[in-house]
Amino acid sequence: MYTTLAEVEIEDLARFLSIFATDGREKREAHGSRGAEVLSAADGSDRVIVLIDWQDEEAYKRFVSDPSVPQTMARGGAKGRPRFTPVTRVGCFAA
Repeated sequence: MYTTLAEVEIEDLARFLSIFATDGREKREAHGSRGAEVLSAADGSDRVIVLIDWQDEEAYKRFVSDPSVPQTMARGGAKGRPRFTPVTRVGCFAA
């Protein structure tokens, strides 16, 4: 599995989530996404952070090179391209 953390500024959270959960999901799944988790910035900014699990690095690369993806993101109110950072889960701890 290959995981990315994406940060992007958005216009409206409800609008973003409605597209992310529908058209965005179709795009991610078509390229090998295994799931995603959306976090809203607690500082009140218009920024979301998204953890996306991919089948592998090639799936992620296909997604970011798809010319129709930016249009889908724009419909969801993204104010630009997300900044993607590859991450590795190294632990999960209670309390």
